[in-house]
Amino acid sequence: MNITTSYYEVLGVGPSAEAETLRKAYRRLAQKHHPDVSTDPRAHENMARINEAFETLIDPSRRNEYDALISGHGVATAAEPERQRKPVKIRLRQRLEGHKTPVYAAAFSPDSGQLVTSGFDNELIWWDEAGYSARKAKVDQGVIATLRAFSLDRVAGAGSAENQVNFVRLDEDKVESWKTAIEEWVGAVAISPDGTRVATGSIYNTVSVIDTDTGDCRFRNALHDGSVMAVAWSWDGKILASGGADAKVHLFNGETGEKIGTLVQLRSAVTAVAFSANSRYLAVAGVDLSIRVFDLSKGELVKMMFGHTKVVESLAFHPNSWLFASASRDGTVGIWNAAKGIGNVRIEASSRPINVVAFSFDGTRLAAGGQDKIVRLWEVTAKDPE
Repeated sequence: MNITTSYYEVLGVGPSAEAETLRKAYRRLAQKHHPDVSTDPRAHENMARINEAFETLIDPSRRNEYDALISGHGVATAAEPERQRKPVKIRLRQRLEGHKTPVYAAAFSPDSGQLVTSGFDNELIWWDEAGYSARKAKVDQGVIATLRAFSLDRVAGAGSAENQVNFVRLDEDKVESWKTAIEEWVGAVAISPDGTRVATGSIYNTVSVIDTDTGDCRFRNALHDGSVMAVAWSWDGKILASGGADAKVHLFNGETGEKIGTLVQLRSAVTAVAFSANSRYLAVAGVDLSIRVFDLSKGELVKMMFGHTKVVESLAFHPNSWLFASASRDGTVGIWNAAKGIGNVRIEASSRPINVVAFSFDGTRLAAGGQDKIVRLWEVTAKDPE
């Protein structure tokens, strides 16, 4: 596991820097990078990262946990001074090779935990515990851009090509599919947790929800002022989020389409969104390379984090609701703590872009697939949220 520019490097200090050294470094950088004095178009983002680094390192408890996260050493508590606890442990388990084209979708079955992935050629692969292909299926029509796995070996896939949205449902050897032509170019697609709805976002500012049994549109709106670049469902399917080129995220009732709220504390187009399992947090990735975490119970931005050097393509929360992962075009997978705003740890996965990340339902595995056609599978151990 490699680390991107650490908070210490951001401030230009060593790992053993004392509080006064941190304050001097912060003042020096603020005088150079603050938006009031800097003409750099990324001044706001640069200063936000400097603030994030300083706020983390100046706080002893946050610094202790950050050091543990980036070094792999545990955080000793007063109750257990000798037994150190690591916030997150990640170990590469397998490299799954079988796809002939780049991997764009991945999902775990909720009952068996089996991993299913899909490539650009619409070939789906079910992987066994040994890392071999247990089953393959080829979808001849449409595009598979996202997957949703269900119990009893059922899988749903959806995608879009220009002004056509397609949906496929696989139940063992039975395959059901449909295509629906709409008047807009769709660029974002997401399947609801129960598989009954497909949400889409178009370049003409619209969000639509389509019934997967009939292909009929349940509701549609055009609240964005720019292309809709990302859509995501809450884990219970009650809320739908859409992120746009207008640097806004809208929240809707997943059944009726009624608007719930709008998040505007963004500075760039949205590339990916994801809900925590308990629907408390919403992670939002932007073209400015930031990942912003919103606390939906308060409707507030609680943290802005940086770490990737290229755009984030996918976000996925761990079932514990505080840990989440990101997949980036820079070939890395990021690991982040939504509850404490601690992150900046990246796994150097590939020299090619990573398109998708997904956690298993029990939280013990993390899968990532990308342009190099390889699916990487890590074992994950995360301590219980405090």
